[in-house]
Amino acid sequence: MSLSVYDITVPVMVHGLNVMDDYLDHAQALERTRGYEPGRILGERLASDMLSFGEQFSVSCNKVDAHMAKLMQRDAPAPHSTLMMYPALKGRLLETRGFLQNVQPGEIAGAQSRTYELTPPIVRGWFGGDNYIRHLVLPDFFFHIAIAHAILRHLGAKIGKRDYLGNLSQQSGGDYS
Repeated sequence: MSLSVYDITVPVMVHGLNVMDDYLDHAQALERTRGYEPGRILGERLASDMLSFGEQFSVSCNKVDAHMAKLMQRDAPAPHSTLMMYPALKGRLLETRGFLQNVQPGEIAGAQSRTYELTPPIVRGWFGGDNYIRHLVLPDFFFHIAIAHAILRHLGAKIGKRDYLGNLSQQSGGDYS
């Protein structure tokens, strides 16, 4: 079986953005259950030098835009500045999902064979497409989902691996019931 760059990026990221959307719902439910001021969880962090819960969503969407632009050999769009409010973050996730759902397989065909220049803050140098996708694009994307998950768990949300894995239906190969 051979997977294309499209197969290992676009549907995977759409699925991950759906998980993140669910996490926003869990955060709002936790705020209501605990009697927190609406939006309080958006500012929560695992550590003082890490992005807040809300920033995980905004930054993740900006990185999806930038990574996909690079794979499509386009200029990266300017990062969006998203208000740290639930409706704005949900809107940003919806916008990013829409962008991904409009990417055509041919637009990123061969991306694994190109070379990409990466600049700080994370890493500097030239990387082959396979390494760029497997060692930066996907792990970077999943990092933000995992941190959002960890913040919610740390605050007492009743979420677990099933929530992190998202909706695994017959279309994705199984029924997670």
